[in-house]
Amino acid sequence: MKNRTVINRYAHALLNIGLDDGRYVKYGLELHDLVEVFSVLGEETRALTSPLYPEGVRKKMLDLILDKAALSPIVSNFINLLADKNHLDELDKIALIYNGLVDAKKGLVRVKVTSAAPLPGSVLKSLQTVLSKFAGRQVELTINHDPALIGGLVAQLGDLTIDGSVRTQLEKLTARLTTF
Repeated sequence: MKNRTVINRYAHALLNIGLDDGRYVKYGLELHDLVEVFSVLGEETRALTSPLYPEGVRKKMLDLILDKAALSPIVSNFINLLADKNHLDELDKIALIYNGLVDAKKGLVRVKVTSAAPLPGSVLKSLQTVLSKFAGRQVELTINHDPALIGGLVAQLGDLTIDGSVRTQLEKLTARLTTF
């Protein structure tokens, strides 16, 4: 299922079901958790999608995982549908699209902020306010630290990157000086 259109269709279909029954946020959390489980399982997850294993064995493995995960019936059925249609290997992409759709429904933008050092709470609050005004929606920050930035910070809002790091400024200055 290399086709992004098909991935989008699955994500939208589950979202529509979730909107109808009011559990769309819960379904997103369940998908996220299941993707995490699959990433921890590693080789076992690859076995679920490999034609080297008989379909019956793959089905039993998936049933065991789904039973342990204690998912809602809708999400369990959704995962079984993906397996039946040989699209289970795209679950991570479907979950990513789905949760992006959920965020959009909630009017939320997730922003990854990387700073050279930990930022005080007052700075984080101000940053969140400024980025919310910039995005026109509520912003949820995920904070990372990278001392290699030297100072400043980098904010990623989807495809947009705002880079105010000292490292980048020094790289630009170096590039200008070396072109003379």
